[in-house]
Amino acid sequence: MGKFPKANGRELIAAVIGKPIAHSLSPLIHNTAFKQDKLNWNYHAIEVSKEQLKNCISEVRSQKIRGLSVTMPLKEIIIPHLDGLTETASKLNAVNCVFWDGDNLLGDNTDGEGFVRALKSEINDSLDGKSFAIIGSGGAARSVINSLSEMEVGEIIITNRNESRAEYAALLGGPNAKVGSLKDLSSCDFIVNSTPLGMSGTDSEELLPIPIDHLSPNQIVIDLVYNPIQTAFLREAEKLGLRTISGVGMLIHQALIQYERWTGINTSLKEIEDVVAREITKRH
Repeated sequence: MGKFPKANGRELIAAVIGKPIAHSLSPLIHNTAFKQDKLNWNYHAIEVSKEQLKNCISEVRSQKIRGLSVTMPLKEIIIPHLDGLTETASKLNAVNCVFWDGDNLLGDNTDGEGFVRALKSEINDSLDGKSFAIIGSGGAARSVINSLSEMEVGEIIITNRNESRAEYAALLGGPNAKVGSLKDLSSCDFIVNSTPLGMSGTDSEELLPIPIDHLSPNQIVIDLVYNPIQTAFLREAEKLGLRTISGVGMLIHQALIQYERWTGINTSLKEIEDVVAREITKRH
């Protein structure tokens, strides 16, 4: 297990834990935010396997590490090691953020709220009554569906090759959510790809999550994949004249909600967006 560095003087430490962790953009996002807010914090990437998690959390408690971002494969198995969960993390049975509430170490899940904040900032319009098609039913999809269910949106349609997983995800969406098929997509206002298809450096980088002829005029197409910034799916949607939104906004917003949990500060986005976009472009 990677070790948490000792704090330098009054410096406070936060970190992302998981395995693999080397390519995480979280240190870039959080350290940029700490710098612009002039906070004496430092954020590290610490490789932690499932087997090392218990010792890791003991170290978090003993060193009073101020906050954790949690990634695969630890999002579910970390739960028994914490003192409690937020309502969102409890519903999703998955944690991506750990923060202190007094002497208690609590787990939260900021993915869905990050999606909603990013979308609102992009479209500058109300989501009331808008319909969503969610492609996929994994952890990212469930987070998005759960957060949409807490708003006044219209129908939420979940499509997935595994129907039982889609049905499970639909339960989080309340009465407006249902399992659908590709033919249902054409009537939706927003199409959201939550699958990893299109991710840089994988065999699926040029693959599309759905055939492009299932898209309709005036739809907004969102891809939760953020590397590359313009996936094959978004590229093809743009060729049809559709508005597209990359996964970078969700990546940043979910991280900055964690930042708020730890510091109490609602920080500025602009410099962080520029820094992250440059880094993703460089890596791709």
